[in-house]
Amino acid sequence: MSDSKQAGDPVEIDYSRYDAQTKKLEPAVYRQGDVFAALSGPDRETGIYGEGDTPDAAIKAWRSALQERFDKLHGDELKH
Repeated sequence: MSDSKQAGDPVEIDYSRYDAQTKKLEPAVYRQGDVFAALSGPDRETGIYGEGDTPDAAIKAWRSALQERFDKLHGDELKH
């Protein structure tokens, strides 16, 4: 996905199937060509972004990116 801004066809998602963070943040999911993307924020460079072959795979990648960002900001201080 070469464009840094959200572009493509929006995909309707039933967020009730996902974990609490995904339900609360409801990342935008869209399709661009053969790739699905999930994005929270203004663009993929500064926001939380994930992509995959299916909407579920995109959300899973987004969830991993969210956890990585959280860990970067908070380190291990909140892990028990």
